[in-house]
Amino acid sequence: MKKQSFLQGAMVLAAAGVISRALGAVYRIPLTRIIGDEGMGLYQMAYPVYTAVLTIATAGINVAISKLVAEHLARGRPGEAYRTFRVSFFLMASLGLVFSVLMLLGARTIAVRVAHNPQAFYPIAALAPAILIVSLESSLRGFFQGQQIMTPTALSQVVEQLVRVAAVLLAAYHLLPRGIALAAGGATFGAAVGALAGLAVLLWIYWSRCRQPAAFLPTRATPTQPVRDIVAGILRLAIPVSLAGIVVPLMNMVDLVVVPARLIGTGYTAEQATRLYGQLTGMALTLVNLPTVLTAALQASLVPSVSESHAMGDLKAIRARAQAAIRITLMMALPAVAGLYLLATPIAELLFAVPEAGIPIAAMSGGLLFLALQQTTTGVLQGMGRTDLPVRNLLLGALVKLLASWVLTGVPALGIRGAALGTALGFLVAATLNVTGVRALTGTSIPWLDGVLRPAAATAAMAVAAVGGHRYLLTLLGGNAVATVLAIGLGMATYGLALLFLGALRERDLELIPGAGPAVARWLRSVGALRR
Repeated sequence: MKKQSFLQGAMVLAAAGVISRALGAVYRIPLTRIIGDEGMGLYQMAYPVYTAVLTIATAGINVAISKLVAEHLARGRPGEAYRTFRVSFFLMASLGLVFSVLMLLGARTIAVRVAHNPQAFYPIAALAPAILIVSLESSLRGFFQGQQIMTPTALSQVVEQLVRVAAVLLAAYHLLPRGIALAAGGATFGAAVGALAGLAVLLWIYWSRCRQPAAFLPTRATPTQPVRDIVAGILRLAIPVSLAGIVVPLMNMVDLVVVPARLIGTGYTAEQATRLYGQLTGMALTLVNLPTVLTAALQASLVPSVSESHAMGDLKAIRARAQAAIRITLMMALPAVAGLYLLATPIAELLFAVPEAGIPIAAMSGGLLFLALQQTTTGVLQGMGRTDLPVRNLLLGALVKLLASWVLTGVPALGIRGAALGTALGFLVAATLNVTGVRALTGTSIPWLDGVLRPAAATAAMAVAAVGGHRYLLTLLGGNAVATVLAIGLGMATYGLALLFLGALRERDLELIPGAGPAVARWLRSVGALRR
């Protein structure tokens, strides 16, 4: 396995992420049909708790491993890189075990006092074993990513999701006769089964490479750094990253605590509030998160790449990578926002058979742009060692979300739409502050022509094609499913052609796509349809 550039690594992770996210979105369709809105509400009530505990358990150590390994290798200290990983692996194992036990013991209390639903005990308790397994996975992934080799992470993600989907659906189906709560608990236990499969893949790659030391690391130089100094260095980077990671699940916890209570306060029954909460978090948030697979991959790939350049004092390379990442982020996010907003109801009906979920989907769609920018710029800031800035910015965004969700959800005319708008506003604040921080540290500016104006024009053409195509096809075919799928395909094709026509897409962009990407790029340039 060879070292990859940050964009090549991002594309490998993105390809795996697309598969994983697609599976993650697809399995929710049959899962919703198996356990219904109420079951999805219980299922989703467990995940904010799990994510918060997992973030505390991993303590941002995976990001710290990636950064420290990249810096050691850039400075010619492979022995220290290997030693850093070994120390962090045992640290993660200890933390993961402790927090798995704590989550299991506290599941009933969390269900009753936080989720306000005793039946949430089963899905929360069933997620506890995943804490330990995912902690070990994160350590191994951080080690490989620090070497700027993203293939092991990508492969383990795909295997993990495949096994998880199968386990979720089988457990939910077989436990449904025993009640919705147990079925939801069986579904959440699928996360542990999938993580175990992913860990097995990473361990297999690790030990396979250990049998070939030259391929594993260039050399095993005698380490000189004491263990306590390694731990201190890891924690110095990891604690701010951990705090930043906790904020996102806390933002989800805001929904868990605020949304059902505020909806009940405006006249909804507890069952209706649970259904709306399921639509918001299990459907709308899932779709909004789906297109961010590329920016999440960019973030993971940027950390070691920027760390390497930062260790060498190469500010010009950092600026070029940051600007390229922001341009690609905007090019991806703008059409996704427009598509989710304009076709929210048809998409909700197609995927979940719950057309009313289009209300929170449309309201939350704008948050996708800000979430994507927040992720990408966080990777740049973490790579430069400023892990404190993303946590500060996210905390401010979380405060905005709390206030906005509390006020807007309590407005009867808005209801669940208010909670979705609160989420979007929170990410707007965090993204704006992150972009400002990157600009101050690196001098990076937003590429307005290639990153904003040209993609925006292409997005406008896509919107006309998608909406017009959906209306025409719906009248012609009389069925929403086929009309929606064809309209989405028409919109994507129109967007791609518009990018080519406007000159926003370059040859080197297509060359990053695995498989036929380079060949397609060469052909398009040969006919004059693409610039370098």
